[in-house]
Amino acid sequence: MRGRRFELSGEGGRADGGQGGTPVESVGGSGGAEGRGGDFESGGRRGRRLPVVLSEAELEALLGQVTSTKSVTGLRNRTMLAVMAGAGLRVSELVNLRGHDVDLARGEIRVNQGKGGKDRVVPVDGETRGWLVAWDERRRTLGLNGRAPVFVGLRTRTAEGYQAIGVSFVQKLVAKLAVAAGIGKAVSPHTLRHTYATRLLDRGFTIREVQMLLGHANIQTTQLYTHVHPEALRAKVQGNGEGGNHRDTESTENGGEGLGKALAGFLAGLTGEQRRALGKALEGNDE
Repeated sequence: MRGRRFELSGEGGRADGGQGGTPVESVGGSGGAEGRGGDFESGGRRGRRLPVVLSEAELEALLGQVTSTKSVTGLRNRTMLAVMAGAGLRVSELVNLRGHDVDLARGEIRVNQGKGGKDRVVPVDGETRGWLVAWDERRRTLGLNGRAPVFVGLRTRTAEGYQAIGVSFVQKLVAKLAVAAGIGKAVSPHTLRHTYATRLLDRGFTIREVQMLLGHANIQTTQLYTHVHPEALRAKVQGNGEGGNHRDTESTENGGEGLGKALAGFLAGLTGEQRRALGKALEGNDE
């Protein structure tokens, strides 16, 4: 990782073999390829599907299942979740990260040859960077340098060093944590990517900005996320409708009562001369 160098030669092995990671209990519905399985809901006559996302509470519940972050395995797993949920990386991009792809000083992750063979740079927020820094420090104790995978399996080490963690391990891990968190959805790594995108839109990022951060070739793919959370649209419609006018009237009435109290207090503080001057001014305005 840039800004911190790792001191041992040797790269990780395969990024897609599923070996080299700590075994996880078998969990049904973990999904297969990215973006399939339980990641989408039916969304129209053409078969276009809307992304399945996690609410803030569901995301916190899932992240909260990794409690042993003082251990190497726990810290690695929690950092992987942070990168998927806080940077929107595809699982294939996650497992193929190398140490030199992460610039801790600038708070950026460089995705090389992402989907469609495109490179992109993704800035991360302070929380995600914090997990990367913590994992960086632990990673150096494993003797991993900048050419080695960022996330490695910890139970298998070949003569070439630690191997990159596998896609299937990450898929099973996320699914297992979701079940433990009591989330009633089929959750996969891509669900975290979907959640990242919708959170960006909720924070006011434009469609174009989200497209760039996700690495979408077609902006129509990004636009699907605008249909995921209709609550904001519903609030605007209802806020301008009958219900909204009723609330506005109540607000005005309450505000008027408060204004009256404030005015009474102001008048009580005036001297007799000030009151007479104010009265004359008001009489002049009545004309």
